[in-house]
Amino acid sequence: MELLKKLFQIISKVVPAPALSEREALELARLNPEKFYVENVRSILGVSHKSAKRICETAVRQGVFERRIEVICPDGSVAASAESEAGLPQTVRCVHQEEQHFEMEEVPTAELEKTVFYRLKHDADSIPYGQTA
Repeated sequence: MELLKKLFQIISKVVPAPALSEREALELARLNPEKFYVENVRSILGVSHKSAKRICETAVRQGVFERRIEVICPDGSVAASAESEAGLPQTVRCVHQEEQHFEMEEVPTAELEKTVFYRLKHDADSIPYGQTA
């Protein structure tokens, strides 16, 4: 829970927000500081997708969030993640269903959906507020 409070404090420094309602506090408590999406920030703060993305990218530039990318298999599972698209493997293994039979299949990463996510940088306390990258 301490990491979640820290995450909200960091978000609040980037974009000042009113005190959390009980609903927002519950949403924040469910948020994983190791992996969250723009939509999570948008929902908690009640801002537009564009504003939430700007908040996340500002936090990345200030060194408090890390931006990462993941590759999604057709079944919705995450096959791989990396700091950038260049760091992703050329192929990943995804489960493929053939009738009642499941098989692992090598799939080129370029053919699969990719999603950006963020995570709280563990050494974020050491970065002074207002510093930009």
